[in-house]
Amino acid sequence: MIRKYQETDLAACAALYCAAFAGDPWNEQWTQEIAEKRIRELMCSPMSAGYVCEENGRLRGMAIGCGVTYLYGRELVIHEFCVDPAAQRTGIGSEMLRYVCDTLKAEGYVGIFLNTRRGYPSEKFYLKNGFTRSEDMVSLYRSL
Repeated sequence: MIRKYQETDLAACAALYCAAFAGDPWNEQWTQEIAEKRIRELMCSPMSAGYVCEENGRLRGMAIGCGVTYLYGRELVIHEFCVDPAAQRTGIGSEMLRYVCDTLKAEGYVGIFLNTRRGYPSEKFYLKNGFTRSEDMVSLYRSL
């Protein structure tokens, strides 16, 4: 079952986040505390939007973002999207994206924007699910 995120999902989402990004190719060492803090921060805006996939009482996937107004309408910027490693390649991620797209369209959104790493499995996943590379946009980052 896919549904909107609730505050009571925080701990389970953080555990899912830690597990999803611990393995290849990310190999990130998130702690439960830091993951909870990140998700709490991402969900504190009035325009935040979160979705979870639950199977047999266990969280299997999550999508967290924030709605923003742009020239042609509201867009969702997805900040985090992940699926339980044990449930990857089962269709849950694609099913979640379809649900999110259908829900956002019904709410008047015109698009979804996200960043991912070039060459990672996530890039292939998003391309397979209808996202396109923007040839005229680039993501930039500066360490401080």
